Amino acid sequence: MIPQPATGEQIRLVIVEPHALLGVGIREVLDREPDIEIVAQVRWPDEAMPVLDASAPDVVLVDVPPQDFGADAVRRMHQGSPASAIVVLGGDDDDASILEAMEVGATGHVAGLAKPSELVETIRRVARGKDPLKSELISRPDLVERILDSVRDTILADRKPTNPLTTRELETLALAAGGLRNREIAETLAISEQTVKNHLSSVLHKFGVSNRTQAVAYAMRHGWLLLRDGADGQAIEVGYP
Repeated sequence: MIPQPATGEQIRLVIVEPHALLGVGIREVLDREPDIEIVAQVRWPDEAMPVLDASAPDVVLVDVPPQDFGADAVRRMHQGSPASAIVVLGGDDDDASILEAMEVGATGHVAGLAKPSELVETIRRVARGKDPLKSELISRPDLVERILDSVRDTILADRKPTNPLTTRELETLALAAGGLRNREIAETLAISEQTVKNHLSSVLHKFGVSNRTQAVAYAMRHGWLLLRDGADGQAIEVGYP
């Protein structure tokens, strides 16, 4: 038995372990600790959610399945029971495993090859309100930089480009995409042919392309121009959202 801190308070714990044999070993280690009470043991994060609602444990020890749905389930578990500290079990004692634990909302991480004493100590620390992963970050500015880079990359990947065209420039490009010549565009919009040329020149400049065909392709790729069937079911019309 690992020396018990003199707090006198029981740590109520839920174990989420998909591997039956590992679950038996983990329980055997933790059952020896008189200050740790295992209130439930389940195999999957989704199974743990009703247990958390009913028992409100201090700590949830979870071996996150490698599939994306497993990590998502742990995130939902954390959101549904924010008062329960999550300790992720498994992986290596490396940056990737630490980052994965942080991503699912854990406050502690114990590598798969860790000693039983490390597991017990981590459970006790998070039960006392400590945040070992945050402490790890404070001592590792290089890891903080990696997290910030990852966040920036995610934001940039999700960010949709803003349409830089004015309404009239977009109207002009849509008519040009429909096959109209500059004179026809001018008549349709009731503007001069020179104004049409100015609009198209501005479009090429804003898109950084050299001709109207490339401009149309660029606008369609970003969803600013839409192709649709014409009224007769045969012709192609060009519009915009």
